[in-house]
Formats: sequence, C-alpha cells, structure tokens
Amino acid sequence: MVSHDAHKRSSCEPEVVSNIPRASVGLRAVLLGTLALAIVFWWVPRADALPAFAGQTGAPCSACHVGGFGPQLTPFGISFRANGYTLRGGTGPWAQIPVSVVVSPSFQNTATALPAAPSGYGTNGFFNALGTGTALYIAGGKYFDDHFGVGGFEQVGFSIVPGVSFSASEATSDFTLTKRLSLGDHSLLLGFDFTNTPSGGDPYNTLYNGFTFPFLTPFVGPVPSASPAISILGTTVYGLSLYALYDNSLYVDAGLYQTWSQDFLNIMNISASSLGIIAGTAPYLRIADQHTWGNNFLEIGGVAMWIPLQQIPGISDPAAQNSYLDWGFDATYQHTFGSDTLAITGNILFEQQTLGASFDEGISANPSNSLTQFRIAASYYWNNTYGFTLAYNAVFGTTDQGLFAPAPLTGSANGSPDSQAIIAQFDWTPFGKSTTDPGYPWLNVRVGLQYTHYLEFNGGTTNYDGFGRNASDNDTLLLFTWWAF
Repeated sequence: MVSHDAHKRSSCEPEVVSNIPRASVGLRAVLLGTLALAIVFWWVPRADALPAFAGQTGAPCSACHVGGFGPQLTPFGISFRANGYTLRGGTGPWAQIPVSVVVSPSFQNTATALPAAPSGYGTNGFFNALGTGTALYIAGGKYFDDHFGVGGFEQVGFSIVPGVSFSASEATSDFTLTKRLSLGDHSLLLGFDFTNTPSGGDPYNTLYNGFTFPFLTPFVGPVPSASPAISILGTTVYGLSLYALYDNSLYVDAGLYQTWSQDFLNIMNISASSLGIIAGTAPYLRIADQHTWGNNFLEIGGVAMWIPLQQIPGISDPAAQNSYLDWGFDATYQHTFGSDTLAITGNILFEQQTLGASFDEGISANPSNSLTQFRIAASYYWNNTYGFTLAYNAVFGTTDQGLFAPAPLTGSANGSPDSQAIIAQFDWTPFGKSTTDPGYPWLNVRVGLQYTHYLEFNGGTTNYDGFGRNASDNDTLLLFTWWAF
C-alpha cells in the first residue's frame, strides 16, 4: 500500500504515525494525555532521552541512547526502561516539566515515480514539513521512598498532509509499577506493565514496538505486503503483564493482550486492525538474558505470542477464526571504544498462520501459511556524533495467490510475499553528548540521509507486481531531520 508503516519511535523518542486521513482529533487521545499530564505533573519530575527524560535523570541523551539520539538503547537506557522510567538525578526547572514534542521534516524520492499520486502529493519527490515522527509526549517516573515506582509515557501522534488532512491519535504508550527487592546477595526487580502495543514495554527495543531500525521510514510507500501479525496489531490492542529482572541479568515478562472495543478505537482515532480482533486474549511471553563485561554488553532473548482472531474483515461469519503463532529470537551486542560505539541488533521471527476463516471464504488460497522475518543492523558512532548504519531486512513466506494477488505497485505477480532490502544510513547528531551542550535538555536534533535498496519486492525482482514494476524501482532516498524539544 502507498502509506507509511505506523508507530516507529525513539526515546529522544519520536513515534512514526500513519498518514491515514482522519476527520478530527481523537477524544481519548486528548483525555488520556490530559490525565497523564496531570498525574505526571503531580507525582513526577522529568525523565530519559526524550528531553523530558533527560531533565529527570540529569544525564545527556547519550547516556541512554547510542549516538546521542533515540531509540537505540545503551545498557543504562535498558536499565532505565526496565526500572519503569524511575531513575532520577536531574535538578532545576527542567526536572519538573514532563512534556516533549518531536517533529521530523523530511524529503524522499523514489527511484521510479509511483503510478498514481498519493493524496496531497505528486508521483515523486515527496516533502513533508512535519514528517512521520511528529508527536506530543508526556513522560516521567518516580520511586517513592523505596516502596514502589510509578513511571511511563503517554504519546499522542499527529499525521499531517498539508492542505489535505490533519489528525491526532493515540500512539504507543507505556505505564509501569515497579518494586525493588533484595534477596540476600541477589536483587529482584518486579514490574506490572500496561501498554497499548505488543512488546511495547520491552526494555531492549529489539522487537515489534516500532523501536527497531530504521527508526524513521519513508512517509510515502510502497512497502512490502507481508508482515508478522505481532507487528500489524499495533495500537489496536492493550496488554497487561508482569515482569521480573533478576540480578540485573535474567528478564522474564508474561502478559495477556486484548483488542480495544470499537468505541474506544473510535475515541482514540485508530483504525481497526486489518487482521481482525483478538478472540478472548492473546498470551505473550518474553525471556532475555543480559551481561556486561569490560566494554561489552550482550543480550540474547526470545519471544512468543499466540494471536487468535475473529471478526475478520471480508469474512461473513464474525465468529470464524484465524490464528497466528509468532515466536523468535533476538540479540543485542555493544562495544565501546572510548566515546565511540559499535552496536549490532538482530532478530528472527517465525510465524505459523492457521487461516481457516480466510480459506473457507476463498480469501486465502491455503488453509495454513508460514512467514519468517529476519532483521539485522550494525551501527558505528564516532564520538556519539557521526553515525553509519547498515541493515538487512527480509521476509519470506508461503506462496498464496489469494492473499498476494497481482496489482499495480502493491501486488505480487506470483503470489509470493518474499521481500529483501538493504538499508544504509548516515546521520549527524550535533548535541546530546553532554549536559553542557547548547539547549540541554530541551533541544536535540539528528540530520540523516537514508537509502533503501530492494533486492526483492513482493516475490520478484523484475515485473514483481505483474504490471511491469521492478523491485529496484521502489528504492528510496530519504533525507530527514529529527527534532526533539
């Protein structure tokens, strides 16, 4: 589809918001934002590498984020999230202001012009004055007298197409209650988490909450057709989970997710998931092990989620079900060379799709399919200022002529969802390294140039859509600026 993949964000931390036109600001987004603002102002001074979080901790953005700008986390940033956003140390008025705003004015150009112009644009050379990361954050946390901690962030995302549409909606948000315990020579951190995105509360930013590279993506498509269900659900769901971090090493998180009611989705100004709504609850399990030695940090983990769905678009029987079992592994490695950092992140996800409802209705050609997603990115940052990232993203799956049919630009000529891309990015972050930088903590900016080259798109390299378009025709150059206030 010719749209932006929703909900990418960072923690100096912009969220990417879909360019789906909306008629009005979501009432619930405003109400929740106002409530969170009141709670945070009453309870919490500021917090992390959102400028709000930098003020709370009294630390520069580079303390929590590789390269001095979010969302890729350092070991300290991982600890900050795991501890429920409660670590403190800031002083002065900035430690009392929990509000941050992020914008990302951007320009993108596609190798070959689109066959039709998206609403508000031409067929190529797209400019967006506010970009895809525009959002308002209310963020903070506090630990109360060694009894318990309260922290989190509420995010309202904005989608703006000049002269065409303006909308606001609930974006990825996360709230936690935490309790620290001592068990003799050992430590145990317990947490209760509420989030509105699968893996939204995960502290490692390696999974499916929109925090993985590329953190900003082109705001006009196309994008490959296939993605795992855990990433498609986005903010249409909410989850409650319990987690524990033992000896700052072993992390375990178990939770249940449900879909918001349609009335709440309307209030939040969020479109229902294209997959349907969760039938009952969807269980979620996350396990990770982390270690630090010398200048090295390593995390290796796994994740699993079972997603039963009903009320599926296009299915006449609302009780008919499809189900998706997603499971996989992830890893993060970092090594510091003085003020330089090498960071490597990767994950692989396996999805088994049971498509009884879609098959019976003739939407899917197969009663079951499989999908595998693989992502790896390596970054090097000089003095937390100049960065280069090289990444490889791929999706491979079962051929299904029903789900993946020929269509101009977005279709598949052979019914295959297979797509592969190499992404290279250079960026410059002039601030964020020190509390003496100009504008600390209320101003940070990143300027970047990103290029995406498709090795394969929707199952092909040449004439992949059946209408003469090649995979490399979708190669995209993105020039972005990313501001956090």
